[in-house]
Amino acid sequence: MSINSDAPIIGLTQELLDAPWYQGPRRYQLFTAYTECIRTAGGIPIIIPADSSRKELDALLNKVDGVLMTGGDDADLRLLGGPAPDQSCKPMPPEQQNMNMMVVERGIQRQLPCLGICLGMQMMGIFHGAGFIQNLDNAEQHIKGIVHTIHAQANTLLADIIGQNEVDIQSFHHQALATSSEPLVIAAKDEYGLIEAIENPQLDFFLGLQWHPEKTPDSTATKAIFSRFIEAARDYRNSA
Repeated sequence: MSINSDAPIIGLTQELLDAPWYQGPRRYQLFTAYTECIRTAGGIPIIIPADSSRKELDALLNKVDGVLMTGGDDADLRLLGGPAPDQSCKPMPPEQQNMNMMVVERGIQRQLPCLGICLGMQMMGIFHGAGFIQNLDNAEQHIKGIVHTIHAQANTLLADIIGQNEVDIQSFHHQALATSSEPLVIAAKDEYGLIEAIENPQLDFFLGLQWHPEKTPDSTATKAIFSRFIEAARDYRNSA
């Protein structure tokens, strides 16, 4: 798909891989499935370094029309005055977590369209004080990419995008939000009652998804979500 020169620019977060969980040099990681979904929907992806300082992040956010908060390893609640990681956890480096929290904060202040996927959604919820599950009872299934269904709640942005029929999704996670917290609302749950989507109705586009839509790029729901996200980013750019 050709990209117009005036296409909206989307900043993508990424992982920071470091000891003790990863061997070799300290490095960044981002799966190209995310960037391909952005390009297919008509956006231009740029990468936000996972250890960006506040000054660097602000400079980058001045250049983008939306932010995609991608997946990754686990949250470390100790950085927020919470409990130590569960033995099942692989906490991300503090620089990455702090940068993600700044993305949520700055994104809200700027009213940037923001789409959070898996860890990205969890960061959205944790920023607002939502309850958090460090390890799901059925984590083994979810880590392997369980296919299950969600149902978007009525009168939500997600329902407007994908409808209210059951939608098959694919999950790769062992942590999840236990509750929501104002101003966020729960936009979808799965058949087991697990929170699968959150959003902020006070903003034009602030949507978090617990599943990985980029892993099923041909899904009607995936195409609709990324298309609406890029549309929101284009509106943001045109309103500046």
